[in-house]
Amino acid sequence: MYSLVLAPAFLKVAWYYATSANVKRGLIYGAQARNTLDLYLPDGCEIADVESSTSMVTSRKDEEKRPVVIFITGGMWIIGYKAWGALLAQRLSRRGIIVASLDYRNFPQGTVGDMIADVSNGISWVLDRVDALGGDKRKVVVIGQSAGAHLAATAILRQTEWLARSPNTWSPGSISKFIGISGVYAPDDPQLIEHFHRQGLYKNVFWSIMEAGFTGSRAAEALPRASPVSMLYEQAVRQSVHILPPVMLCHGEADSSAPPEQSRTFANALRGVGVSVAEHYYAGKTHTDPFVTDPILGRDILLDDIANSIFGRRVEPFDEKPLIPRIFVSIARKFVPF
Repeated sequence: MYSLVLAPAFLKVAWYYATSANVKRGLIYGAQARNTLDLYLPDGCEIADVESSTSMVTSRKDEEKRPVVIFITGGMWIIGYKAWGALLAQRLSRRGIIVASLDYRNFPQGTVGDMIADVSNGISWVLDRVDALGGDKRKVVVIGQSAGAHLAATAILRQTEWLARSPNTWSPGSISKFIGISGVYAPDDPQLIEHFHRQGLYKNVFWSIMEAGFTGSRAAEALPRASPVSMLYEQAVRQSVHILPPVMLCHGEADSSAPPEQSRTFANALRGVGVSVAEHYYAGKTHTDPFVTDPILGRDILLDDIANSIFGRRVEPFDEKPLIPRIFVSIARKFVPF
């Protein structure tokens, strides 16, 4: 019902995604089947030969270097798909931002370690091509939504370990900011696991996704390795905390899928090790309101906060027209499954 009522808006976004010359779809960033990404380019930004090497041919109508966003979509680690970020990417590209929306393996095609590796490889691919894209190396922002926020945060923190072992790999210091939207950051929290179980993401499935073997009702100790909050207490991560980017966390206060306490807990843990954190909480907003229904209505508070953070100043909001009448959104919110 939720999807059916909002279908007219989704079809408009799908049409843009499928037909816009500014969208370069299905670019390969790695060896796995789902290692592809979509590039959303602002008007006046044209590229050629995007996959062959780090020295792409770039044709620009102006010389201004543009911010670059690497977006990792959500989907409960099971139904994530790069096109879920099309509406956000369209709105960001209208503001002169280059957006790369990553795909990654979903469960059961892969478990959390595979997903983190995919996200890390995708980030590396984009970082290698920032100059060729006409991007500004000082403004490369990683954005994750829901499960994507968890994977992105974990990949960034794990990269501090991998960088120590292999100095030639990408550095978290190359990222100017991490923005988490409606994220999960403490998947080893027993209360969160019980919450997911009641919501339908059952414990045995969740533990399998997180590579935590289980016996009866008890999970093994592997879960903290996939928990950004717990990782901040690891010595290896603490030693490299100085290269972590500033963080902005955004969350709806009425989120019943990923409780807003997840962002508060992560923010406190980050501040505890000296990482700069900004928090934005939206009163009465559900898990999907800031990311789906608000943009459909044209009232994109989340996008304004993201754009202001990326540019480091207040960006005048665009006049975004509603994609469908307000009554459709009001009906859809009665059936929201998230």
